[in-house]
Amino acid sequence: MKLIRFLSKSRITDVADTDFAKAVGELLKTIPDSVLSGADRNTVVADLVNREKAISTYLGNGICMPHTRVVGLKQKYVFAVGKCPNGIKFNGAEDYEDTRILFLLLADSEVDSYLQVLSKLARVFSDAKNISKLLAAAELHNFKDAVMSILDGAGTSPSRAVKKSPLERIGEAVNPTILQTTRGDKINALIARSAVKIAKVAKCSTILLQADSFQSLPELSQYFGDFNVVMVTEKNPSIKLPRWDVINVRSFSKMRFSQLRSAIMIGLTRGIFSPRDKICCIGGVRDSNQIDTIVVLDIAKEFSELFIQRDMLPEGVKPEVIERVIDIATELSVEGREGKPVGCIFVIGNVENLKPHLKQLILNPFYGYNPEDRNVLNPFMDETVKEYSLIDGAFIIDGSGILEAAGALIHTPDFKLQLPGGLGARHAAAYAISLMSDCISLVVSSSTGQITIFRKGQMLPLNEKKKS
Repeated sequence: MKLIRFLSKSRITDVADTDFAKAVGELLKTIPDSVLSGADRNTVVADLVNREKAISTYLGNGICMPHTRVVGLKQKYVFAVGKCPNGIKFNGAEDYEDTRILFLLLADSEVDSYLQVLSKLARVFSDAKNISKLLAAAELHNFKDAVMSILDGAGTSPSRAVKKSPLERIGEAVNPTILQTTRGDKINALIARSAVKIAKVAKCSTILLQADSFQSLPELSQYFGDFNVVMVTEKNPSIKLPRWDVINVRSFSKMRFSQLRSAIMIGLTRGIFSPRDKICCIGGVRDSNQIDTIVVLDIAKEFSELFIQRDMLPEGVKPEVIERVIDIATELSVEGREGKPVGCIFVIGNVENLKPHLKQLILNPFYGYNPEDRNVLNPFMDETVKEYSLIDGAFIIDGSGILEAAGALIHTPDFKLQLPGGLGARHAAAYAISLMSDCISLVVSSSTGQITIFRKGQMLPLNEKKKS
């Protein structure tokens, strides 16, 4: 979905008022009545303020993204962007004072991709290059060009000709054979060619490129020919080459292929990989600008049979929910709280089927909130989940991503545990609930930071244990 079609330059403006309600009111004035289809502007502002009181939409890095649904909106989505040189004030919260960009999102009440669009925008505006570009645009006309180019995904101003890099020319399907490798690319070129030869001999279906090996992605596509290429990256690449799938997944460490298992798991749920695929993986040390390793991975041998069957996901569970939970769990493993991993359990499945095996340890902190406001696909839920991860008990999540509970005790009938030694109560509980109900449970170890997925009593570690 092209985000740029929901924004026009006439809806990018300077915002003079620092009061949140008045500031969003200024942005709302840029949207014609014909687009709002008669919606009461005061009601829209009130909805935005009430949502802000419930959950802050300040993304950090100077960007705030208020959003709400509007009944009968002329388009699926409408964007308006404000430049706020003096910041924003809201309920005395200090974070808002750092706001320099106010991005207003209105969605029609009937659209079903609301959270996906919100999440996509959050990723776009969490990219350091995009933020720097916006904050560096002092004049309004430059700011407008920057916003439009970022949403267009081109990375260049639409109003003036800019010399494009070789990588951008590849992205526009220019014949890659005209590109010449520089001296520093010779080893990368050699390994890329070798990977293709190995992939053909090993009958691999896909070449998986660990893009975080590079600070800036080099010109490799010319060597891969017609091979299916998947790029795995923790970053949000501004350029996506033709026919290349991109899997965004957080890295557990700076070791080679630290993202591999998570990436394969996500690729399987999305349908990028099939259970019987062989994959040729190439990568190197993070940010080294050098690929130095080739690994051939047989998915059927690497993963338990259960995790590559069609019923890998419980009935009704969306692949993007699993992907999002893995992402949050990785942050708890890598960053944790005060530099230490935070142990927690996530259980994803049909909540009604799970209820007989659950007991609430505390008052449910998610009770009564709008389902969209407590959905893990909502990018503004990250900090809330991280804070509640310190509570004993499990997070309970339904198939669409709605957080039904936190601090839930898992209790199941007694049976013989078949777990490796050294795993504690969290792993035993996650193992048990995966046997008793059609669900996936995911555990972050508080001692090692290891992330483990359980499905029908089978376990799959996604990362190596941290060395003490």
